[in-house]
Amino acid sequence: MPRKKIKKRKKKNNQFAGSREGRIKLGGLNDFSKRFEELSEIANCKEACKLLSKKNKALMYFTRLHLTQPRVDKGEPIDKNLAKMLFKIFKNQREDCHIELIEGKKKISINDMFIIDCLIAFIEHEEESSFLDALKTGFKPLIDAFNKQDPPTKMLYEMYDNILAMMNDFGRNMFSIKTSLIRKDFPSTGIFHIVKIKHHRPIKRNIVIKGKRRPIVKFGWPTASGKIWFFTIKADRIKDIYKGAKKELDVYIQSHAIRRFEERTKPLPLMYCRLFMANRFRDYYISFVYQNNIFLPVKYGLIKIGYFVGDIIDEKVIIKTFLFVTHHSTPEGKSLEELSGLAKKDITYWHFDSLEVFLSNPPEEGSLIKEIMSKAGVDQLFALSNLKYLKKKEQNVDWADVEDYIEKGREERLKLPEEEYEEIYS
Repeated sequence: MPRKKIKKRKKKNNQFAGSREGRIKLGGLNDFSKRFEELSEIANCKEACKLLSKKNKALMYFTRLHLTQPRVDKGEPIDKNLAKMLFKIFKNQREDCHIELIEGKKKISINDMFIIDCLIAFIEHEEESSFLDALKTGFKPLIDAFNKQDPPTKMLYEMYDNILAMMNDFGRNMFSIKTSLIRKDFPSTGIFHIVKIKHHRPIKRNIVIKGKRRPIVKFGWPTASGKIWFFTIKADRIKDIYKGAKKELDVYIQSHAIRRFEERTKPLPLMYCRLFMANRFRDYYISFVYQNNIFLPVKYGLIKIGYFVGDIIDEKVIIKTFLFVTHHSTPEGKSLEELSGLAKKDITYWHFDSLEVFLSNPPEEGSLIKEIMSKAGVDQLFALSNLKYLKKKEQNVDWADVEDYIEKGREERLKLPEEEYEEIYS
């Protein structure tokens, strides 16, 4: 009888170390080793990989970090689909190659930084001096490049904080994450990064503003600490209008201000507006007093787009509205009106009070309107159209018409007696 053909089983990418009784699972070691060699090649020290035995690589592999799927503890009022979505977002961001390890070479990811960190940990625990010297010499370009970057753990938690800032709404239920590290041998050996999602209810108060009770919400952002970071303003920043005894004042925001922020920043992506704002507001020194109000500059990237405007009520800073940067009540808006002669209604007519006009065709260099906007400090708004993630709308503006209107306005003012001009335009 002909012999039956036996199908060969595919080998799994699982390797084991140790005795038969106490084996340690090393699933993924080959992928780890391959990627480590690729990273060494980027730093021009691939030849040094020959110094590492299979046992050395396994010892490095034991210290790798496993990102686990975020969990929701029993009793937390959080949809489990959020945990699945966060796992995908975290994983994609960790794998995104945006870090320039070596100038001009392929960029690497946060995951890659953790792989290099395994080499650093291995070297720190190596006791044999000659082997240690060889490793330090052979991998010097890789180690030096790694040390010039932020530690991978810092990168990871900044990533978490950024994602949390983008995905959480002001004044509504929020979620943060809390992390921990656990050493495991199953399902694979290594350090497991545990992420748990925490629910937070907004801290709401009622306050009397101009004789009416208004709801306000404490202003802050969730972080990877499992808590909400609440924004405060140091008293010495607002000493012109605050004479109380507190060193720092809590900041609250009205729902009106949240709505105005979302309306007046369109069509900029709301997620990125939240991100840039959260990162900027962690700087205590952004607030200043203008016309007896507290102004908090808001930027998109490096470009100022407006201000949150607040007042002091009951020993709290209450953010009451959001003004676009060209609004007549802002420093830039006041300059724009003085330089152009355009009144508040003219600014509105020519749409200088919205973002869309600045996302259209910019005026020519050297033109009157370009000069006015530059002096008023709002010409940077035209650079927004070059930024990523922006949904642009075509709205071409005839800047020649705007300049004609400004020039006619100047001519009309010149015809008026000085005292009458002062009465109308001052």
